[in-house]
Amino acid sequence: MEGGEVDLNCKGCIKGTRGPWIVRRRGKDGVVMTSLRRPSEWEREKNRKREQRRRMVATKIFAGLRAHGNYSLPKNADQNDILKALCEEAGWHVEDDGTIYRKDVKRTIQSTTVVPVKDELSTNLTLSFKYM
Repeated sequence: MEGGEVDLNCKGCIKGTRGPWIVRRRGKDGVVMTSLRRPSEWEREKNRKREQRRRMVATKIFAGLRAHGNYSLPKNADQNDILKALCEEAGWHVEDDGTIYRKDVKRTIQSTTVVPVKDELSTNLTLSFKYM
């Protein structure tokens, strides 16, 4: 990784190059300010360990859901797959574009017809007073 080479084995948000990268921030007056970010080796190692722990926890959660929760998750499931499986269990259907609706609603809307019901308002009013 010397001289700007990229490490292809590195996953996630960890940068593969050692050089600085550009950071753009919006200032108080709305002007975009550009600066270079140069993390130290210690900071890079800390980030790498944090990302490694995050992946380890996610792997254990996915394995537990497959084993004990009867979820049919792909081998490399991401958060969207987990959310879809949990929504399915809770009675919601998730489309590929992210639209969700109750499982019963789509079927009910297609199969039922609307029949107007005439409400009859009773005009008989009964008042009862108890006098002491």
